[in-house]
Amino acid sequence: MSNNTFKLSAGPDTDIWRKPPSKDIFNAPHTKPETKPLGSFRSATVTIPSKSYTHQYDQSGLLLTFSRPPSGSSSSSSSQSPSPEKWIKVGVEYYNSVPRFSVVACDAWADWSVAPLAIEPGNEWVTLSVEKEGDSKGLSLWVYQVLDGGKRKEPVREICWVFGGGNTLGKGEADEEEWELSVSAMAARPAQGNIGHLEIEGKDLIVKWE
Repeated sequence: MSNNTFKLSAGPDTDIWRKPPSKDIFNAPHTKPETKPLGSFRSATVTIPSKSYTHQYDQSGLLLTFSRPPSGSSSSSSSQSPSPEKWIKVGVEYYNSVPRFSVVACDAWADWSVAPLAIEPGNEWVTLSVEKEGDSKGLSLWVYQVLDGGKRKEPVREICWVFGGGNTLGKGEADEEEWELSVSAMAARPAQGNIGHLEIEGKDLIVKWE
């Protein structure tokens, strides 16, 4: 799937976040997702603005959600859908007055990491990717910032639980059916109050499958 451009408008108090003991919010706007079996996923890439963020936790980027195969009823792409069991979001997030590279991975609960964002001179865009990679030790998802027009990838984080068996994901002894993966672009403005919407225009959302 390749969308040349897309627009998202995120109002105040929108977010994707899960924190114990009971915080579970999943109301951020996102593009229409593309859904296929998890095992067929290869990579997802998107280009988003680097300077559109003004309030604490303003964010945009990629959203990956994991769900069990539907039984009789189709899943909804509405931003008001119940929170999926597991998800990952990767993008730019405005934290303590600085746009940063942000990754949140939610298995049971969310964990969040931030890293410096490389902003190339004269370039107001940020390209990021999530890629399935494997070696003799197993499979994982790697998160990258893509630089120099695609010539260089800066590794940011490895996420290992995605292709685990049993009670995690993928195919294990306790998983008779493989989970499904949905990929989209998202934006959120968690700050509250009369602060207007976060307007995001992104481009080149590309998802590759085997």
